[in-house]
Amino acid sequence: MSIATVPERECVVVEAMTDGGPTGLGESVLAPYFTGENVAGAMRAINLVIAPALVGSDVFDLAGASMTMERVLHGNAAAKAAVDGALHDAAARALGIPLYILLGGRVRNRVASTWHVVGTSPQEVADETAAGLGMGFTAVKLKVGSQNLALDLARLDAVCRIVGSGVQVRVDANQAWSPSQAIRFLEATRDRDLQFLEQPVHRDDVAGMARVAASSSTPVAPDEGVYDATGALTYLRSEAAGGFVPKLIKGGITGVRHLAAVADAANVGLHLAGMPGESSICAAAATHLAVALPRLPWDSGISPHSISSDLVQEPMVLIDGCYEPPTGPGIGVSLDRRSLARARIDL
Repeated sequence: MSIATVPERECVVVEAMTDGGPTGLGESVLAPYFTGENVAGAMRAINLVIAPALVGSDVFDLAGASMTMERVLHGNAAAKAAVDGALHDAAARALGIPLYILLGGRVRNRVASTWHVVGTSPQEVADETAAGLGMGFTAVKLKVGSQNLALDLARLDAVCRIVGSGVQVRVDANQAWSPSQAIRFLEATRDRDLQFLEQPVHRDDVAGMARVAASSSTPVAPDEGVYDATGALTYLRSEAAGGFVPKLIKGGITGVRHLAAVADAANVGLHLAGMPGESSICAAAATHLAVALPRLPWDSGISPHSISSDLVQEPMVLIDGCYEPPTGPGIGVSLDRRSLARARIDL
């Protein structure tokens, strides 16, 4: 990415234990450049602040738990998201139902994912794109911004030559550009039919995003710039977004549902992104949420296919570029404690 090269991930896994009942699982990827959290900080936030505030509460009071976490701890989005996911899993398991039923039922049977392309040369990009299409993906996201504009345009051309029709192309700059640079990129790609351009400018530059949005018919979509429903509303009022990219690590299931409601009311795009490096714990929760969201026009970036080893007994399986929610109670996956032990970092 333009802001970081990530060869491995650190995550936090939460178990929410109920009296005489099931245990829920939650997970968040920890990305210091994204939420400002690391393993030590997330563990202390959960064990010393969040857990004491929630012990003894009703597992079905999910809204109350979210409000409590906001009351006792500012920020720490990924830590809160992992707890929020574990509570949702525990509540659905206690009822003996898949999580998507607890979320209102599913409106689609499965959700398409995205093939992330990161090669530094046009040939590498072409090879990566062809590999993704061979796995059944119908959406490709190209990472840009770490190199000069001419090379990024050449890389994009390589993607477009491979995909043909019927495959969506998205571009993610991860805050790399000034508004003027982003506008130049969009002017140069008017005939590329991009589905959306993700976070082209700095996360705090709402006015700059508005300038970029006004310059092109290609929707611009904040990711790092919007964490919650309030942020989404700010961008909409500023005419700075044609859609949004929520992630579980930014607000958990509860937060994503709030943000999605704002996007739904505004009739703008929504892409439920994942974090490369997430295990099937996070991916399963996201898939249950994705099939239950009323509108998801830009599908998902759920991506357990990017990891070399998983943490569950039955990992999520990619089917023609899509994921289906597991059918068991809760998120439908069980922790593999041997895999967890191999991956665990004790602090």
